[in-house]
Amino acid sequence: MSESKKSFSPATLVGIALIVLAIIGAWHFSFMPLNAKNDAKGFNGDSNQSIFMESDDEDAFFSEMERLQLTLAIREVSEKLKMNIIVFASRTPVSDEDTREFADSSYDEIYGKDTDGIFYYLDMSGKRPAYDYLSTSGKAVLFYQEKKENIFSKLDNYLPASYEVAENGYEPYREDIKKAILVFLDELEYYAETFDEKTSYFQSPNTGKYLYYLGDTLYVTYSRPPKQRFMICLFALLLGFIVSRIFAASVKKEYVFVTPVEADIYISKEKSEFNEMSDTFLREHTSKRHHSSSSSGGHSGGGHSGGGSHGGGGHHR
Repeated sequence: MSESKKSFSPATLVGIALIVLAIIGAWHFSFMPLNAKNDAKGFNGDSNQSIFMESDDEDAFFSEMERLQLTLAIREVSEKLKMNIIVFASRTPVSDEDTREFADSSYDEIYGKDTDGIFYYLDMSGKRPAYDYLSTSGKAVLFYQEKKENIFSKLDNYLPASYEVAENGYEPYREDIKKAILVFLDELEYYAETFDEKTSYFQSPNTGKYLYYLGDTLYVTYSRPPKQRFMICLFALLLGFIVSRIFAASVKKEYVFVTPVEADIYISKEKSEFNEMSDTFLREHTSKRHHSSSSSGGHSGGGHSGGGSHGGGGHHR
């Protein structure tokens, strides 16, 4: 009785190789340090640049003393959170789209692209409905992108609705508006201090860049975040496994394994006699094939407006 030895088939070995390569790729692209350019500028440490402003100083709603008090409160929070903060109260009615563009571009002009900070546009124009907007930059994007609706809802408890303004104007709500701005600052502190979603990321719609943390470092870059890259590699791993199984199945179909049969049962030893041995090739065919390979690299991303990468959103009241 002969002892059979069990070995892996070529198809199985190819499948194992594909899976191992996918695992190595997943580890490398998900956990190795990034070499991509990081455009994050952070905070320059000057909280005196943070301020409360109105669109018209000559026809300002708040007194000079009130504006100073609000500015001092803003700078205190700016120093604590290490980011730029501006609250801009507008008395000029503009479209929602113009509001968004104004908030993003004004922030970049004052503080620079991809720095850490937030621009709060407070609509006091009398437009119905009023449209408030939060433009975020740098780490503020991750701090507040998923919390902006919570912030707006909290402010609605103090800011007058559009129909109330239409009937009474803004003057009766002076103290409520000042309170709303102070509550806004409290909300910024709360969500910044409780932020722990270091695996979250955001892709800016105006530049296509991704914002995410890698350890304690904020990245603003075209390189995909680790979480997204890991999912891509995981998909590649699954695909490699499926391809290996398909390859194994196709190879198995190519070969039909039959039980070996002794040639003697077809040939009569008495009537068979070989007098001459001939080693002749009936056909000799050599095929040479040239394999050309071309590689192309590409970069895809959203359109670049020339400004920094911004998050945020608006709210009607």
